[in-house]
Amino acid sequence: MSHFEMGIRRFCYESYRPILLEIGKEQIKVFLDPDISMLLEEDLPTKIDQLSREETIHLEFVESCCVTIELVPLGNKINCNLRYFGYSDSNKNFSLDSSYKQLQLNSKEVLETLTNFCIKIGDMATETGYITRQERDDFISPLEIHKISSLKLEH
Repeated sequence: MSHFEMGIRRFCYESYRPILLEIGKEQIKVFLDPDISMLLEEDLPTKIDQLSREETIHLEFVESCCVTIELVPLGNKINCNLRYFGYSDSNKNFSLDSSYKQLQLNSKEVLETLTNFCIKIGDMATETGYITRQERDDFISPLEIHKISSLKLEH
């Protein structure tokens, strides 16, 4: 495990706090550890870059809330498919529960929110000494390319 991987994992573990994801009217409560830590280990900035290039991505939260978020780009919109899964114990008869919701979101807002979130996590981990400035810069480099290309498109 690299210094960066260990540092970001330690940051999430030692800075343990809930994160409220708001997707449309849906609110999903996850935690820095293990949920966000696992997403970062799966290279979230690269996934965001893929989404900006109109590729479908999946964000899985299997520890705290059992939900998969599928983001499907459609021009200036993103279809967001939420699939909840897990077990329930209604009347002590355990069964596999699954529910599905679909939302349509503004592509630019989704990309900006995800990008800002990754940058904020990188900044916080750097400011508290868990990772170096160079590791932070390397971590968010896929996002910088996206930000530069989106600036060019706006002019």
